[in-house]
Amino acid sequence: MKTESSKKTDRTRLTAAERREAITRAVIPVFAKKGFAATTTRDLAKAAGVSEALLYRHFPSKESLYNHIQDQICNTEGSIHEFMLDLKPGSGSIVKMIYLVFKIIFETRKQHPLGGSIYRLQVQSLLEDGTFARTFNEPRFNLMLKQMDEFAREALAAGDMVPGPLTHYERLWFSHHLAVALRLAFLPQDSVFDYESDPSDRLVHGIWFALRGMGMKDEVIEQHLKPEILDPVIEDILIRAGMRAGTASEE
Repeated sequence: MKTESSKKTDRTRLTAAERREAITRAVIPVFAKKGFAATTTRDLAKAAGVSEALLYRHFPSKESLYNHIQDQICNTEGSIHEFMLDLKPGSGSIVKMIYLVFKIIFETRKQHPLGGSIYRLQVQSLLEDGTFARTFNEPRFNLMLKQMDEFAREALAAGDMVPGPLTHYERLWFSHHLAVALRLAFLPQDSVFDYESDPSDRLVHGIWFALRGMGMKDEVIEQHLKPEILDPVIEDILIRAGMRAGTASEE
């Protein structure tokens, strides 16, 4: 067990940049649990294991710390955009896009260094002013939204999708919302819902449901939804994007 003096020695070993990073990592679960409005600087300092004075030395206000967290989390991942830009119009690309969305959202808890904190932050953001949720989602989905419009038109013209009342943007956003809702259902340690299915199949079941809801025909889904082919490709992208490094933080 570390003594008080050894803790102080540890603190002096960190550079200013390292201390800022340590504080940032430590306080994310606090914001995620309590939300921005209800979190105090005392809460943040306690979580980071520093005094409020030291906290203010690195971040002059609670707002500046929260903004820094948003910047750190919401940076656009280059490998994901490269993958998206390489996709060609058509039904196969829609399946790859939705598979990627579900993998990012549905499996982040197990692999991402921030674990479920990202999703708790989004929920708290939606209960407040929505800034974090908007900042997190916009850079990730703006490109996908433009491509979905083009890809869906191609799929409809090829007869792979049936016409319906959905806008092309709704096809992507509703799929995203389904993935988020499924993800949130698994935030509690004890399962809230009994799906009477194997948890390992739930990702593919959710993707199938989303594609079907878009209007994609069963035979087209069967042709392109091949987890044994898609999974290694998407995993490589997420590793290069830094979304598979480290261990999940506490929720």
